[in-house]
Amino acid sequence: MKRLRWWPIQAIKAKRPREILCSAAEELKSLKFRSAGLNKGLETGQQKDSLSLKGATEGLIRFSTMKRQGNGIISNRVKRTLLALGILLVGFPFLLSNPSYPEKRIHKMSILLVPVGEIDKKVIERLQVDLGKIFNKQVEAGQGMPHPDYAYNKKRNQYLSTAILKTLMEQKEYMAYEKVLGIVDRDLYVPELNFVFGEAGQKAAVISLTRLRQEFYRLPQDQTLFHKRALTEAVHELGHTYGLGHCRNPQCVMFFSNSLMDTDRKGSEFCLECSPR
Repeated sequence: MKRLRWWPIQAIKAKRPREILCSAAEELKSLKFRSAGLNKGLETGQQKDSLSLKGATEGLIRFSTMKRQGNGIISNRVKRTLLALGILLVGFPFLLSNPSYPEKRIHKMSILLVPVGEIDKKVIERLQVDLGKIFNKQVEAGQGMPHPDYAYNKKRNQYLSTAILKTLMEQKEYMAYEKVLGIVDRDLYVPELNFVFGEAGQKAAVISLTRLRQEFYRLPQDQTLFHKRALTEAVHELGHTYGLGHCRNPQCVMFFSNSLMDTDRKGSEFCLECSPR
């Protein structure tokens, strides 16, 4: 007996559903099976030599449940094949008609970097590469957000990190990503502390680059040290979004930094206790 052809998902996406049904119908005819259910599905679905998705699918399902005239019951293998084809065509209309679906599925396992205000592109690009290696995930650069004037506190001459974090989480276009990291080049604070290097929620986090530069302390510029600090703070805040709390190990990236001395000492690596989580 001639076997029915199986079409992989790539082939189905490359073809139109009607073309797939036409090919399936031709192979079914070659098996010399005759069924009122299949014929009805083909007749009602056919228009100008093309098949209707609904009509032909109904025909395939009817055909899989009927007997072959004069030759007993159709084999279970053929019935399973026909049912699988019908379910495939009915269950994946969104996949067949929406090319962006695979892209959206990929985004759900990705980390998105969002510049808040003006941020050097080289900083974003370097973080993309380094964070991708550490978290073993795709890291993308998103469209930037405006300067966070709404978060500015004139008395403190600082920006409220909580306000920026809230705005990040309200952006619907970012919700397709697993995690979102905002990057701002302004001094951040929360009411109970003099400053913060960053803040994190369950899905999104924000870090500040301002205090990571040597120039902030009137010291000579050191880009290598700056990028190391930026990576450390990015990993630390993203670690919080994945459910990690502060670690007691001063060598672990999840150790709480009271100063840059803590940040420089710990680096961007997880300890053994935090890494599996």
